[in-house]
Amino acid sequence: MSLEKYNKQPWERKDYDTTFQDWLNGGDILDEVTASVVCLTDPDDSSLLVDKVEFTADRVKLWISGGTDGQRYKVTARVTTQFGRQDEYELVFKIKDE
Repeated sequence: MSLEKYNKQPWERKDYDTTFQDWLNGGDILDEVTASVVCLTDPDDSSLLVDKVEFTADRVKLWISGGTDGQRYKVTARVTTQFGRQDEYELVFKIKDE
């Protein structure tokens, strides 16, 4: 679906929303959402966290915290709908402690 890029400080904990309203049709709704994190600059770094995944019929909210200064992370979210449609979107975070 999309690739969004963000700058983030290590201490911050924020929510990031994505809407699927235009993608869903025919009365379909989101049924399941999963999220995973990989550090793009150091595969052993697991300091960026998805603290919570929330979703409604057509919107996903990911709560993101942590990260290490100078690192880049990719958060991949996968959604499945009630009718079996599947989609994936990614958020990329560059961590800067300023």
